[in-house]
Amino acid sequence: MYDILVLGAGISGLSAALHAAEKGLSVVILTKGAKPDGSSNYAQGGIATVTEKTDKFEFHIADTLEAGAGLCKKEPVKILTKSGPATIKQLVKWGVQFTPSPVDHSQFDLHLEGGHSHHRILHAADLTGKEIMRALLCELHKKKNIDYLENCYIKDLIVEGSGKAKRCVGAKIIHQKSGDVESIYAKATILSTGGAGRIWQYTVCPPDSCGDGMAIAARAGAALQDIEFMQFHPTSLYAPQLKKPFLISEAVRGFGGILKNYKGEEFMNQVHPLHSLAPRDIVARAIHSEMQRLGKPNMFIDLSGRTPKDIKSHFPNIYAKCLDAGIDITKEWIPVVPAAHYMCGGVLVDTWSRTEIKGLYACGEVAATGVHGANRLASNSLLESVVFALRAVDDITTSGLLKTKLNVKKPGKKERVSFTKAAYWKKRKKALQDMMWTYCGIVRTTAGLNQGLKVIEDLEADVAAAIKNKETENIHFLEFLNALQVSKMILLAALRRKESRGLHYILDYPNLDPKTKHHTVYLDERRPA
Repeated sequence: MYDILVLGAGISGLSAALHAAEKGLSVVILTKGAKPDGSSNYAQGGIATVTEKTDKFEFHIADTLEAGAGLCKKEPVKILTKSGPATIKQLVKWGVQFTPSPVDHSQFDLHLEGGHSHHRILHAADLTGKEIMRALLCELHKKKNIDYLENCYIKDLIVEGSGKAKRCVGAKIIHQKSGDVESIYAKATILSTGGAGRIWQYTVCPPDSCGDGMAIAARAGAALQDIEFMQFHPTSLYAPQLKKPFLISEAVRGFGGILKNYKGEEFMNQVHPLHSLAPRDIVARAIHSEMQRLGKPNMFIDLSGRTPKDIKSHFPNIYAKCLDAGIDITKEWIPVVPAAHYMCGGVLVDTWSRTEIKGLYACGEVAATGVHGANRLASNSLLESVVFALRAVDDITTSGLLKTKLNVKKPGKKERVSFTKAAYWKKRKKALQDMMWTYCGIVRTTAGLNQGLKVIEDLEADVAAAIKNKETENIHFLEFLNALQVSKMILLAALRRKESRGLHYILDYPNLDPKTKHHTVYLDERRPA
């Protein structure tokens, strides 16, 4: 029994655990893999907040709303932006070392990124996420009231009651080295399991970003919102020879990188007033369109306007990674292609990170705070992860949850899952990823989305067979089931949005709907008419 169970150990999960520990609460934090785990560790660009003298909260708010294509929720956006400076102070207190200004080392070096009107991106060279994770983990190990369990897979949430009386009291977890299933109880549970980029064929997300948290929350009865808005990062490195995908940060274009086609034409000049610094959804579609028009597998970023010294000092990791792929970015254009990157929606929460289920909170990429709307503004995600993680803990301490007594059930018959049929379920998952890329990618059609649902129906037959043959206690099956359920909900949400807005571009409805609204979807819903 713990005060707080934190599911996921990215920046949001670690921030929540530290904040709770500093309040004297007992915390257990779980991670699917080994630490450091999750997408946070790969975040390059930085964290956006107002620090420059000429910048204002109103400007950051306006930029966020503009990028969100009219679908941001204004109150969470205000909370996000105005909490920025205090959040940065907390991160610095926890030991995060942001790159200082070369002019004044008492100030931060600030990058400019696409969609931002001011320089407001704090960073740690081009490995910001890795630096934040380093500092948080270092601080976490000092806390005696935090237990840290690695290599744990979440099977399901433990929920008592029904309807509005539902209460989350913990989670069933699988120890991935042994297959043993264990129940962990807590007075409050925080989902911080990350996104779902691995549901698509081409992605820059790590292997664990396959929608697990969204699936288990949906099975418990929680609503998902805005999940039709998957952000395809416009500039992942096009290097088929590399085994792992790699992201070319938004900051590279903010640093003066120009998007060009094979002819050397700056094709973004005809697309948007901000040219290569346009919001990500517009850039991704423009690159996709140019690739189709020219029949080419990629486009390019040209950094020749900056000196080799500047490039190496600002982007040492990107420079080294590209060099591994045989590309010297101080002399050659960087080949880039769009890839699934960030889920703007997720488990529906309020401004205190509360879900519809009492005792269950969600923060980070798994949550739908409404901050990102139909398209995330660059570098708002790390800030959102910390701000709403801290707010979740603050609410838990004042909500009365910690004063309630839970009826903890004694362990019954020992449960265990198997690790068999890995190739079988991975093949089914690959079919799912191919379908999502083909029918629910950067550009969509109603016919394609419906065809995707037919593929889902075929794959559901495999699930039904596993249930009939009593083969569901299998970790590879469970991973596939999570991806399948989330994919189906994304397709349903996409069919419901009969307009093109932000990251959801559908040829049947190319215009904006002035009466647009947020679409909420539940696991048991059927295909909309």
